[in-house]
Amino acid sequence: MRRGAGRIAAAVLAWAGMADAGPAPDLGSAPLLFDWSAERCGRWDIPDAPARFWRDAEGRIHMIAGSDQSRQSVGQAADRLARVCAVVHRGADDPDPAARNDRTWVSSIFTRDGLRIEALGHMEYQGDRHPGACAAGRYMACWRNAVVALESRDGGESFARLPGPPVAALPYRYDPAQTRRSGYFTPSNIFEADGVLNVFVFAEAYDAQRRGACLLRRRVDGGPGDWRAWDGQGFSARFADPYRGAVADPDAHVCAPLPGLDATLSSVVFQPATGRFLAVSPRVGRDAGGARRAGIWAYVSRDLIHWDDLGLLAEAPLLWARDCGQGAAYAYPSLVDPDSPAPMLDRVDDHLWLTLTRMRLEADCRVGPERDLIRVHVNWPAQAGSRPELAASGPDRPDPRR
Repeated sequence: MRRGAGRIAAAVLAWAGMADAGPAPDLGSAPLLFDWSAERCGRWDIPDAPARFWRDAEGRIHMIAGSDQSRQSVGQAADRLARVCAVVHRGADDPDPAARNDRTWVSSIFTRDGLRIEALGHMEYQGDRHPGACAAGRYMACWRNAVVALESRDGGESFARLPGPPVAALPYRYDPAQTRRSGYFTPSNIFEADGVLNVFVFAEAYDAQRRGACLLRRRVDGGPGDWRAWDGQGFSARFADPYRGAVADPDAHVCAPLPGLDATLSSVVFQPATGRFLAVSPRVGRDAGGARRAGIWAYVSRDLIHWDDLGLLAEAPLLWARDCGQGAAYAYPSLVDPDSPAPMLDRVDDHLWLTLTRMRLEADCRVGPERDLIRVHVNWPAQAGSRPELAASGPDRPDPRR
């Protein structure tokens, strides 16, 4: 169902020299994975994070696009999901910044067997909500973020916060006088490569921490305390919790942002046929002609450290770069192959989906709760040097699990 988004006729590819990909898809009328008007379980039941998919032990597909009260959708196929109204996780609204348990979004999922589900949570300490915690008294100014470990032992029906320190947090205590957001944000999907688990987080500049996208890694059989961040030479940076003792050398406990990435990598998939990783990032950047463009940008890599910018995959007004004349803003891109045999649907062939949250703009250009989760077909030929392209429609392929 199209909900006042208007036509985003500029949802096109933006790199020089690309072949004609046919009619550009219309993001305003793209197929829905979640229809807020018909499926919501409450006013603020919204897709407020990139969508994550996994297959359970019975072969069903689960999808979470987390919010501060995360729910899931479940079905026999990725395009046939039904909303489940039970909340699978919510933070404790704890006013103590040391607890890292204020408001939490289920953001990253990993499973091998569909029963035990590991997850990472985007945890916002919102100091403006707690009396006396933050002098500025405003959301953005008082926001400190951390990444925390969650786990489900029932196939994703519920997630619990794991005890212990956070997975990623600044080596500095919360400052009640801070005036801008700080910390580690929006973890990507967790994905396996070369026998280890990987996840990207985005760091804001704060004291010893530089701004940019950071890569974290741990053993597949490891635990929440085993994540290590890229330090510019290897994966030896270990985050320290300043509430468990003084941090003598904060510089040793921050991550080194990867070169060439100035915004978060929301989602990463792997194409086995070519040995390439494809990632997407919502950002405002410059195209090949030097013009500033807002939308979803694509990147490709073979080693996860060095990334080539492929340019603009989908041009669209973003949540933080909105065009009030369009009627909608977009955020939280994710990539998924609905036919992938991988448990996380993250090993792809030449056809996959880009999913996005589409937010209706209200009369004053503000974003309210009316948000749909849409999907758009992407063609990515499995051959060296190929580039992904949006497509108005995808292949008519049977579900391999039938």
